[in-house]
Amino acid sequence: MKGSLNYRIKEIKDSRGTILITYSYGRGTEVVIATGKKINQVSSWNKEKQRVRNIAIENNSSIINQWLNNKLSEVQQQLTQLQFSNENFTNQEVKSLIKKVLGRATKKDIAIATDTNEIKNLKWCYDWYIKYYTKNPTPSTKHPLANSTLRSLKTCKKKFLEYCKETGDVDFKDINMDFYEKFVEWLQAQNYSNNYIGNHIKNLKAVMNYALSRGYHNNIDFKKREFAKPTEKVAKIFLKETELQSIFNLQLPKGLSHSRDLFLIGAYTGLRVSDFNNLTKENIIDIDGSKFIQLAQKKTKEIITIPCNSKVIRIFEKYDGNPPSPKLDQHINRDLKIIGAKAKIKEKVPVTKTLGGKEVTKPYFKYDLITTHTARRSFCTNAYKAGIPTFDIMAISGHKTEKVFYSYIRATNVDKAKKIAEHSFFK
Repeated sequence: MKGSLNYRIKEIKDSRGTILITYSYGRGTEVVIATGKKINQVSSWNKEKQRVRNIAIENNSSIINQWLNNKLSEVQQQLTQLQFSNENFTNQEVKSLIKKVLGRATKKDIAIATDTNEIKNLKWCYDWYIKYYTKNPTPSTKHPLANSTLRSLKTCKKKFLEYCKETGDVDFKDINMDFYEKFVEWLQAQNYSNNYIGNHIKNLKAVMNYALSRGYHNNIDFKKREFAKPTEKVAKIFLKETELQSIFNLQLPKGLSHSRDLFLIGAYTGLRVSDFNNLTKENIIDIDGSKFIQLAQKKTKEIITIPCNSKVIRIFEKYDGNPPSPKLDQHINRDLKIIGAKAKIKEKVPVTKTLGGKEVTKPYFKYDLITTHTARRSFCTNAYKAGIPTFDIMAISGHKTEKVFYSYIRATNVDKAKKIAEHSFFK
């Protein structure tokens, strides 16, 4: 709970005193409310301990002090919940909430406090988490949630509510290994992949974790090692330089051409779709007669400068020196399958997935697997094979360790061996 919550005494007639509760939570922002408890002498109040002295003239001191202890604890808890649910709470909401706890609320106070202090269950937290971190930085990333993460959370919340509708309400206390097994089994019955199911578990754990940190529950079963998100490696393709050239050479109608141009900017710069799909003319700069793209990455906020090759420059020239305008990710992904087929990228790629708890292998045409993320993976892999130092590629891609980088690119052991063989040590 932010702010300072205290008791103090106010003198009334005949040197008697009435006990007030005060809540200060900002410069010049203080709420003062009478508790309804009085003492016989102002001098009986212990200012340091903020309690009534245990002396003869105050024969009810122990009862009053116990009441003050209980109410202080309850008010602290309610204020914590208020701050968690609404960072822009008002003085009136604070007053109504405290008066309700003290048993001194009017009908209006009760209505305001009830609305303000609704029950914080798991469903409520899912909604709050999505709404709050859409605009505010998360404690882990220090940035608001990305659009892709928000879409994932909304999908997971929808499925969780479907599960609750079929099986009965699920709250914080119910998130244990028994729930985990039943929920995973329920998702498997709908023929979902392990990675899709794992995404549901990951998001549910994130919501549970933040609710735990706010004191809404004390259930830590979800932190057990066994309560893990199912995961598996799936085929992640990249496009070779020759395949990118085939896409570049295509004559396409306006809509497909627009998607192709955005994709190729990503494939030749390594930018994430959130960046290459939101470039402006201000991001294109000239340094010593050469064109560069310079921007603060949306995900990491780090400023990067990337040289433009001749193909990227030609794409900009098509748009009068501007980048292509943004386009919905799902529309680009839809178009990329058509573009890949037209470019005859028809290699068969076996894809193995666990669907409904069973491992299934199915061949796909490579063009059916092309997405906006293929652009970034293609850049990293092709740059690595071309001999660009790994450190320089990682500076653009944002990978923090070489181990993660090598698991990301599509380079075989032979590719890596060839690259090592170029070192002077082996000459």
